[in-house]
Amino acid sequence: MTEWREVGFDDLAARALRSQMSAEMNELYGRPRAAAQPDAGIDPDSVLVTIVGDEVGEPVATASLRQLGADVELKRMYVVPEARGRGLASELLAQLEARATAFGATRLVLHAGERQRAAVDFYRSRGYAPIPLLAPYRGVPESLCFARALAGR
Repeated sequence: MTEWREVGFDDLAARALRSQMSAEMNELYGRPRAAAQPDAGIDPDSVLVTIVGDEVGEPVATASLRQLGADVELKRMYVVPEARGRGLASELLAQLEARATAFGATRLVLHAGERQRAAVDFYRSRGYAPIPLLAPYRGVPESLCFARALAGR
């Protein structure tokens, strides 16, 4: 059973999970992505909420929402490899979509990389459609951006 909790963006468990994600992306892309600074480019004041999922007291998943202009953006969604395939990403995404709606968002946007095939397939299967690159990702190699309209608005 996963226990989901809201934490501050600087929460130690959330930061550790984001560092693991950066290390995984470094390996996937074959180049450093500032593993020592996995939160580079994110203004903590723009973060609306960060969620961590714990199983048996161990953090296994995290993601944040941040304000990005008129949109709300999903940031740094990550599930540790040993916890994948059990539906945690779906649970986490549903919670984030509900929170984005509560913040007044009419759509949720996200950025992923071309080599993140499992993530891209996951988002597409949940109704996220490709959109033009968002401003922060123009000029970032292998970038893809997606959006989905949120219900209730």
